[in-house]
Amino acid sequence: MVKVEEAEKLFKGYYTARYTIKDPANPPTFAEIADNVKEYLSEDEYNAQILNRYYSIPSLVAKEINKSIVVQDVKLEEQRKNEDGTIDYTYTTEFKVYDENSSKVYEKEGEVTITTIDHELKVTRDWSRGIKIDGLDGGL
Repeated sequence: MVKVEEAEKLFKGYYTARYTIKDPANPPTFAEIADNVKEYLSEDEYNAQILNRYYSIPSLVAKEINKSIVVQDVKLEEQRKNEDGTIDYTYTTEFKVYDENSSKVYEKEGEVTITTIDHELKVTRDWSRGIKIDGLDGGL
């Protein structure tokens, strides 16, 4: 039985590894972010995210607007327990985008599926709506 607190801890670790950019002038590489998130994901989800180049986006955003990014909070709400043992959640994640002169908090919403693989919680699906970041044509 997966407790929401355990799922939130896993998800926050995963999003922190995926989105934290401390130095926008020298952001982590795609390979570094991929290596950092691998422990949180099922093999299939990891490979899908690699193919979709998910790990290049945070670094590109931070570099373009010259601001750091940090995950401040995540909230999961259980939606359903599936017959295959997975659990679907909706989530809200708060990001702080900042530099020495300003900061702004953005919220990102999405859905995530979590399961237990070899006695460890893993994300098997992550879908989210993009968020518009001030000063940028695109977003996270």
